[in-house]
Amino acid sequence: MGSADRQYLLTGLKTTQADFLKEVENLTNEQVHFKPDTNEWSVAEVMEHLGIYEELLYWDLLNNQYTDERPDLVDSVKGIDSIMIAYSADPNKGQAPFVAQPIGRFKEKKDLINFFTRFRKEVITLVQDTKADFRLHFIFRPADWGVWHIRDLHQYTLLWIAHTERHLNQIKRIKSNPHFPK
Repeated sequence: MGSADRQYLLTGLKTTQADFLKEVENLTNEQVHFKPDTNEWSVAEVMEHLGIYEELLYWDLLNNQYTDERPDLVDSVKGIDSIMIAYSADPNKGQAPFVAQPIGRFKEKKDLINFFTRFRKEVITLVQDTKADFRLHFIFRPADWGVWHIRDLHQYTLLWIAHTERHLNQIKRIKSNPHFPK
């Protein structure tokens, strides 16, 4: 992986981790479990969801760095870095896939933080130490996913950085709710 690409990912991963920790550090357990509405997630559910995605990202990167290099696919994904980055501000509400839906497995804020940071630390270490060129290894999804169908591992990691930013904005919205516990 080129040093500029590697540094960009490392900066994004470390910055969003620090932002995550800053956003939740002073919250009480009551605040973490506050639900603005029955159809909306609590901060705890957002935190669990982010932890799940960190684990998924880790395993996807760990395994797909060993796939065959595919220089034949490089041109087909050129220019979609910006689409991955823009996901952080996408106004459309998503629906988490079954595997990434929070199930309330953690009651304490510290356990939610540990779940996220455990896998984020591993992702950072992997990106830092890998010998694989993330621009030559790919993630594949169903063809009907459009631009999300084929992405290189660099773009895939950019998406999860944007995913963290997106949910940090969600946490800020929850905290700004007039009924949020003081």
